[in-house]
Amino acid sequence: MIAQIINPHQIEVYDLSQFDAYAIMHSGQVFRYQTTNTGFTVWSAAHWAELRIFPDKVIIKCDDAAYFYRYFDLTTDYRIIKNALAFPKLQKVMEVGGGIRILQGDWVEMVISFIISANNNIKRFTKTLNALCESYGTQIAGHGYAFPTLTQLATITVADWRALGCGYRDQYLMKAVQQLGQMDFTVLQTLSTDALNKALLAMAGVGPKVAACIMLFAFHRLEVAPIDTWLKKAITQLTLDEQAVILHGQYAGVAQQYIFYALQHLHQTL
Repeated sequence: MIAQIINPHQIEVYDLSQFDAYAIMHSGQVFRYQTTNTGFTVWSAAHWAELRIFPDKVIIKCDDAAYFYRYFDLTTDYRIIKNALAFPKLQKVMEVGGGIRILQGDWVEMVISFIISANNNIKRFTKTLNALCESYGTQIAGHGYAFPTLTQLATITVADWRALGCGYRDQYLMKAVQQLGQMDFTVLQTLSTDALNKALLAMAGVGPKVAACIMLFAFHRLEVAPIDTWLKKAITQLTLDEQAVILHGQYAGVAQQYIFYALQHLHQTL
């Protein structure tokens, strides 16, 4: 058993080989979190969770256990995925980052967050996201701020987006919020990956990498790998067969996360 819902406000995770809270928080897919004395606090949409890390388990105290069971993808056995990716160089990476899971974030939050993140550094766009939530989101009593709803996002003007530090993205964000209001997540979920990619690329401010991030982290398309220039350079060290697995395989998105964490955060080499 990977994890279990203990009650509506608590999850216990038992298999820490499949759940490394530190690696998850530093794998480039979580922006709204903070480190605590016992682990981390995470926010997603209007929800919050406190991860308390122990030697043999992680206890997740939260407002909605069912939401975070899905958010942390706790129904998926990542041992199966890692076995499918077990070639030598990636095996080395998985030994340090194999506890990463692909999170299932809120659709609206993922779109806005990744548009803001484009050509931006983590410190700057994290500050922008926090300011966005504090200025336009609903306060969660004792637990920070929710990500703004579409209704709340629709009140933000171009000047407001710029004041938040979004720069040239201000016009894109205005248009993207309007487009989000005309899109149905449940319908988009039914699309093929190619069709979903085309629908996302039609949105303002969404290029190939941002679309790939949204598909992976909001729609859980594990076969989609967000590729940037540093990853392209890194995988030239691999064989063509290994490159094919990372770029186009069934679990390309998972492989990319392991590599991202090892290279970008741990400063390892393949």
